[in-house]
Amino acid sequence: MTDAPTVSIVLPVHNREVLVRRAIDSVLAQTRQDFELIVIDDCSTDRTVEVVREYCSDPRVRLELNTTNLGPAGARNRGIELARGRYVAFQDSDDRWFPEKLAMQVQAMEDAPDCRASYCGALYYSAAQCYYIPRLSVFDIGEAAQGDISEAVLHTNPTTPQTLMAERTLFEDVGGFDTSLRINEDWELAIRLAQKAKFAFVEEPLVVIYRTANSVSSDKVADTAFRKKLLTDYADLYAKYPEARARQNYIIGGQSIENAATRDAVEYFRRSYRDSPSLKSLIQIWRARLLRLGGANSSSEPR
Repeated sequence: MTDAPTVSIVLPVHNREVLVRRAIDSVLAQTRQDFELIVIDDCSTDRTVEVVREYCSDPRVRLELNTTNLGPAGARNRGIELARGRYVAFQDSDDRWFPEKLAMQVQAMEDAPDCRASYCGALYYSAAQCYYIPRLSVFDIGEAAQGDISEAVLHTNPTTPQTLMAERTLFEDVGGFDTSLRINEDWELAIRLAQKAKFAFVEEPLVVIYRTANSVSSDKVADTAFRKKLLTDYADLYAKYPEARARQNYIIGGQSIENAATRDAVEYFRRSYRDSPSLKSLIQIWRARLLRLGGANSSSEPR
């Protein structure tokens, strides 16, 4: 292609020979066709490369081969560097877009020229359940979900890589994904983006995200470590929004109980209570204390 497309779509892939067709087919089936699809193969050892090459007769599809495994964050960053479009969007190798996804998000951003980023609703699907994100209980649909979300994104992450679209120059302004993170790298990026730009939001679910039981996103120990790092790295921001800090500390407290770290649980529930006093936090403080006194956690608990 000689002319720059409106949207560059980055799709990192590693050993997905069975599932990658679904992801690519859903991109090529978009009602808005002025895009390029950059597939970054992250050192696959199965037939993934052969499968993707079948699509390369389409001039919009480009296959790039990493010489070393960069992981999802690093592969996405390479795709951003190669992108030529005004906007950059992301697809995951095992997920599916609905046909109107690109058209509706581009239109939402064109209708709100002060917004340099956007996201849409999605369906999380597993064998056990299917639910809509962003979760309505923690992120209201409406005004709070769009425009300036710099405070809201400290509470929870409304975006996922598959739902995010932003101006390519915005990624240049804030940097790409943090390659040191093994979980929630999209949330950390969303925090940085939200400090620099307003977001448009398309409420309709335009993505299906398939989740498996061993997904890294279900690793509570890793998630707890990430939230602690978030509170440290963005301490100045959280100091401005104590309710958001209280929420993170409360979640860390609950996960610490699940992780058999009741000493940590007591401390983080206390921190949550200091920022946002509530009966709920008091009950959890005493619950964690009773679990410690009752010997519910092992003697190997970190001190």
